[in-house]
Amino acid sequence: MTETAIQTTLTAEEWKVVMALRDIPDSPLRTKVSGLLTELVRFIQQPRCLGMQSDGFPCGTPHTSCEECQHMLQVLDDLAARVPVQN
Repeated sequence: MTETAIQTTLTAEEWKVVMALRDIPDSPLRTKVSGLLTELVRFIQQPRCLGMQSDGFPCGTPHTSCEECQHMLQVLDDLAARVPVQN
């Protein structure tokens, strides 16, 4: 597989995430983490909750407080609590 170089401008926070991902040795763990991050970001960008809003359209924004978004926030809080903080 050939990787294509991409030129872009990143914020310091974005650069930190990219470098952290790149620092993971090539392994099944890296593949799993990369895929999980991709799916997590996709969900947050376009949650597409199964529930319908009062107007009859499915939720399509992470700014609502629907049950699915609240569940995702709880999952992220639980995960954050389990990951040891590195100083």
